[in-house]
Amino acid sequence: MRSFVLKSLDDMPVYEGGWEVLRHQCGASVYSSYYLTRSWLRAFEQSASPRIIIVEDGGDIVGLAPLCSYRYKVKGIPIRVLSLAGDMRDRRRLSNNSIMIRPGRSDVLERILKEIKRLDWSLLWTINMERMPEVNEYVERVRNTWRPIEREGQTHISVPLPIEGDVADGFDRGARKNLQRKMRKLEREGVMIELAEIQTEAIDRAVDLYARQHIERWASKGGSYFRNPQNVNFLKMATKEAYTREQGFAADLLVNGEVAAQMFSYVEGDQAFGDRIGISERHLHISPGWLILYHAMAEMRSRGVRRLHVGNGTEHYKYVMGGQETQLSGIGAAQGAVALLSRLPMLSVAKMSGSKEGAGRSATVEE
Repeated sequence: MRSFVLKSLDDMPVYEGGWEVLRHQCGASVYSSYYLTRSWLRAFEQSASPRIIIVEDGGDIVGLAPLCSYRYKVKGIPIRVLSLAGDMRDRRRLSNNSIMIRPGRSDVLERILKEIKRLDWSLLWTINMERMPEVNEYVERVRNTWRPIEREGQTHISVPLPIEGDVADGFDRGARKNLQRKMRKLEREGVMIELAEIQTEAIDRAVDLYARQHIERWASKGGSYFRNPQNVNFLKMATKEAYTREQGFAADLLVNGEVAAQMFSYVEGDQAFGDRIGISERHLHISPGWLILYHAMAEMRSRGVRRLHVGNGTEHYKYVMGGQETQLSGIGAAQGAVALLSRLPMLSVAKMSGSKEGAGRSATVEE
């Protein structure tokens, strides 16, 4: 058994096959996939560097920690962060990237921890991981090895799609009746509603529109993280990579031929991951967020999808759709001078980790 650290994007492609075999053995989601991790690292390579720990046994990858390294200062204090790729302040996140260890191989964890100890960091930040026995063991070992920063992962919500009947049958009574009433009204008024799948060659155009509308919508609410062009590039790259692997589904909701809403999703087997919905403010009166969810769910179900993941966070609309909770896991740790400084009130966990969520979250489906 051997362990090593990849510090260059150029070194990653040769490990894609083994990475994906391990991910499926662990049951990790698409957010831990090779292509989304690499897309994120490519998009933000000016800000973060790969620190991917790989453990091999007999030529097979049996352990993998998809980490990255970045630095900044808090009140003049330099902070060297080692975090899961996809978790950085004001950058578009991977919802639940995880450390992955082949089930039953607790010996692999020792190698991962050994490599983490060798890396240059003052703050370790690994949150929003999927709960698996190996991840639980990792959390406990980190807690007992360094000064821990306790941080529970977010709540992840997914919506089961009815096997037959109307896809809104799983909504609660109020949400279902409101949607039906809205759709009947639009039909009486002769409004044409169409779900149009975005083709590969139109992805750049669609993402630019999504980002522009997001920026406009959040101008008076603290600003949008899509003002950072790296976030725009990430969504473009990730969507294109998903399409290349036939694992992408992105669509426009057309109202009388005009784009009123958009949805960007990753699809793997019978699971879809669709936590990016954009809307046009001038169409708010027709509830375009609900309409695109309804039509996209119906289309996905026709393609074999049985569960739609709608991301982290406990927004109300997810529950009225019949959303089910999964609690994610996480832990942080500090060492060196930062372990002492992290006790000071002026250095909150959010400031120390750089993990404050950027603008763009909302309590309604319309965002």
